[in-house]
Amino acid sequence: MLVRNRLPEADQPALAILANVQTPYRLHMHRRYAAEIPELRLWSLYFARVGHNEGSALDERIGPVPLGQDYQVRRFPIQWLHEWAIGGRVIRWLKSHPGVRAVMVLGYLGGTRTRVIRWCFRRRIPVLVWGDSNIRGDRGRGLRAFVKRLALPRLLRRCGACVCCGRLGREFFLRYGADPSRVFVSPYEPDYRLIREMPPERIEQAKQKFGLKNGRRRIVYSGRLSVEKRVDLLIEAFARVAHQRAKWDLVIVGGGALEADLKGRVPQTLRDRLIWTGFLDNQADISAIYRASDVLVLPSDFEPWALVINEAVAAGMAVVASDVVGAAAELVRDRENGRIFPAGNVNALAQCLLDVTDTENTDRYKAAAAPILAEWRRVGDPVQGLRQALVACGVLPADQSALPIAT
Repeated sequence: MLVRNRLPEADQPALAILANVQTPYRLHMHRRYAAEIPELRLWSLYFARVGHNEGSALDERIGPVPLGQDYQVRRFPIQWLHEWAIGGRVIRWLKSHPGVRAVMVLGYLGGTRTRVIRWCFRRRIPVLVWGDSNIRGDRGRGLRAFVKRLALPRLLRRCGACVCCGRLGREFFLRYGADPSRVFVSPYEPDYRLIREMPPERIEQAKQKFGLKNGRRRIVYSGRLSVEKRVDLLIEAFARVAHQRAKWDLVIVGGGALEADLKGRVPQTLRDRLIWTGFLDNQADISAIYRASDVLVLPSDFEPWALVINEAVAAGMAVVASDVVGAAAELVRDRENGRIFPAGNVNALAQCLLDVTDTENTDRYKAAAAPILAEWRRVGDPVQGLRQALVACGVLPADQSALPIAT
C-alpha cells in the first residue's frame, strides 16, 4: 500500500463522511481513506448509536464523531421527522468545523441526509452521495416508487458527485438523472490481507470447531437467514443434486428468523450433510470457513452489492450468484470462475450447482478467482474512486504528483 506523506494538520482541508452507523467493512474503508488520502483530514460522523460504533470510536485515525442517539426504527413520518432533528445536530457540528470542504453522505434516504444535503447545497459545500443500490434491484412499485422518482433526481442535482459500487450502481444513478461525468466507482471491500494470509492452523481450528470433515468438499452460504436471501431455494436445489454429488456438503453460515423453518426443509437423508454454524461475529472464523471450502452460493432475490462475493473470490472460491447481485456483475464471470443464474429459478440454480461441483470444473473455476479479483481491484479501487470524485468537485487538485510518496 502506498501512503502519501501527510500535510501539517493545520493546513489540511477536511472530508466529513456521514453514516447512520459504522460497520466492520466501512471501518476498513475509512482506515484506507485516512491512510491513502492524507491531504484531507477525515471525520466519520454517525447519527445513530448501535453496535459497531463502539469499536470504531476507539480508532482515532478515522476521526469518529457520534452525533445520534440509540437507534430505533419508527413508522413514517415519525421516523423521518426524528432523523430531520438529528440532521440539525450534524449541521451544528459542520458549522463549528469550517475546515470541512466536502461531505460524503452514505445513502440518500431519510430526514438526516436530506437536511444535510440541502444545507450543504445552499452553502456550496460539495456533497458526494454514496450508494450501493443497483439497477436490477430497483423494482419498487406504488407510492414509494413514485416518491423516489420525484425526489431522488432533485436530490442528486444538489450533489457534486455520485459514488457507486460498480456498473450496475452507475446505471442506477443514471436512471435518476445523475450526470454521467460525475458518477465514480468506489465500492466497499473487505480487508483482503486477512483472508489471503489466514494461517493454516487457523483454518484447521475452524474445521474442527464447526465439524468440517476432511475429505469432503463444501458449498457455503454466508449471510442472514431472511426471506430475500432465498436460502430455501439453495436447500431445494442442493437436495435435487445431492445424490449426484455424494462428496459435497452444504454449510450455512448465519442466523435469522427463518432458521427453524429452513432446517425443517432439509430432507431427513441429507441432514448429516448440512452444517449450520449460526450467526458468527468473528470475521476470522468466517474467512477460515471460506478457505476450507470450495464454492460460495448467493441465491438472493435482492442484493445491492454483497461483500461476501469479494470475500469468497479473495479466498479462492468458485461462486454461484443470482443475476441481481451487484458484486457478481463485477467478480463472477459465467463459466470462468463460477455461474450466474436468473434470480428465483431453482432449476437453473440446480444446474449451476451440478456444473461448479463437476470434478473437471471446480478447481478450474477456483484457479480463475485470483486474476479476476486482481483485475477488479485495478479498475474498482475505492480510494482511487473517491479521490477522482473529490477532484471533480474541486476539493483536491487534479495533479497530485507533487506530493511525495512513502511506502
